[in-house]
Order: sequence, then structure tokens, then C-alpha cells
Amino acid sequence: MKERLKNMPIPVVATMLGAATLSNIYQGLGYDWIRHLTMWAATAVLLCYMGKIILYPSVAKGEYKNTVPASLYAGITMVTMILCSYYKDWAPGPARIILIAAVCIHAIHILVFLFNNVFGGVKLDTFVPSWFVTFNGIMVSTVVGAAMLPPFMAKAVLVWGLCIYTITIPFMVWRLATREVKPAFCHTQAIVLAPCSLCLASYLNLAQEPSMALVGILFFCVLASLAFIIIKLPVFFAVPFAPGFAGLTFPMAIGIVASNKAAAFFTGAGQENLGYVVKQIAGVQIYLTTAIIGMVLFGFLKMLFGTGKKAG
Repeated sequence: MKERLKNMPIPVVATMLGAATLSNIYQGLGYDWIRHLTMWAATAVLLCYMGKIILYPSVAKGEYKNTVPASLYAGITMVTMILCSYYKDWAPGPARIILIAAVCIHAIHILVFLFNNVFGGVKLDTFVPSWFVTFNGIMVSTVVGAAMLPPFMAKAVLVWGLCIYTITIPFMVWRLATREVKPAFCHTQAIVLAPCSLCLASYLNLAQEPSMALVGILFFCVLASLAFIIIKLPVFFAVPFAPGFAGLTFPMAIGIVASNKAAAFFTGAGQENLGYVVKQIAGVQIYLTTAIIGMVLFGFLKMLFGTGKKAG
């Protein structure tokens, strides 16, 4: 069991992030038990990974020195943010404090990541969409807990997220179009759906009078990213299961949140037909995302109760 904990891959945390996000969507459909069970499971996984960091710091340091695993370490604070939005019903004070602390820790992680991987020069081989987990993952706080944050902090997170996405996405599109992604990082390509979805959901949460133009641009980015993933699905599933499959989970789940919020916005703005179409797209996303996250969770369960060996 100790060996399993030591070899626990950081993508497990990212997978529970996606599952927890999807469970919030199912709660909106009236399925409270799904949310409870998923949040408890996410709590257990988070505690296990924190235990790994405490018991095997050298292993964690080794992971953090590598660009792609380091970018995924942001998933720890992101899961914490989602769990704070869940536990606030029972302990609002502590949940708010932990949420704010998670935002601050994530901000420090961003600075460390920039220092290690940007200021000294960007290596194109490891410049992959997983960077958005670090750059835009902090916006989970404004999607699930905007009301729990100090207003200035929520606005700062939104501005940062919109700016870093605008700056980074053109370079990322160019990189994906002109340079092959190594097989080990293949599934990180799906993460392109996450930042635009986080930006759209956060903007609609915080803006008092959202701009139709900006919402339209962000939703176009969501649609384009979703289409990119769907086209790539045969490639993603053409290889045996590995922890990297986690790259498909949270982006697909947060994409549903973005589409649902966009549908409500368009309908409220008098664009009923557009709102209806977007709502139906969200339904397709729920259908597809449930299958993908279920498959990835099953893959990790097989790893846990199978050989117990670390996957590549």
C-alpha cells in the first residue's frame, strides 16, 4: 500500500477535479447523492496525495522539477477550491479561509512556474496545454466560490485569467499546429478547452453587465476547443490507458459549466433560439463527458486494484 501511495500519479488528482465538477452538474439535475459520493471520494484522493507529499517529499520534488507534472500540481489547489464550495454548507467560515488560502498558494505556484519555465526561456517540447492548468486553474475559485472571495481578489483572478489566456492561446495554437506533441503529453492537448471555459464561466459569474461580444468570443473559443477534442478522440483512445488520460476529464466537465452559463445568458438577453441551441450542445457535452470520465475513473481503479505498479 505504501508503494501505491508513493507511486500515486498527480493526474489522479486532476481526474477527481473533473469528476467533482461533473458531480456539481448532476446535482443541478437533482442527483444529490452523486455529488456527495464524488466529493467524498475527491476528499480522500486529495488527502492521500497530500500524504504522499509529506511522506515522500523527494518523489514530489522530482515530479515538480519536470515542467508538465509541475503544471498539473495546480490540480491540488483546484480540487481544494471545489471542496470548499461543497463543505461551506457545514463549515462556511473554515471553508472560506481555506478557499482564500488555496487561491494564494495557487498564485505562488504560478510565480514559481513562471520563474522555472518561462523567464529562463520556454522549451517548446514541454510547452503544452497543461500549462493552462497552472495559468487559468486559479479561476476555479471564481467559478465555484466567487461569493466567498473578497471582491478585489475575485476581480484580480478574473482579470489575470482573461489576460493570460489571451496572451498564451495564440502561441499554444501555433505550437500545436507546427510541432508534434510527444506521445507522453498527447492527452494534454484536450486541456485547451479548460481555460476558455473557466474564463467564460468566471466572467458571467462576476460581470454585472456582461458584454455580448466578449461572451460570444469566449463561447466561440469553447466551441472550437470542443470540436478539436472530438476530432482528436480517436487519437486519444488509440493507445492503452495511462494516467495522461486525466487530461480529458476536467476540461470536458468545465466546458459543460461554460455552455450552461452561456445558454442562460443568451436566453436572458433575448436570444432564445441561440440559448436553446447552446443548451442542447451542453446536453451532448454531459453525455460525452460522463462516458469519458467514467472510463478514466475505471482505468485508475484497475491500476489501484490491479498490479499496483506505476503506469507511464
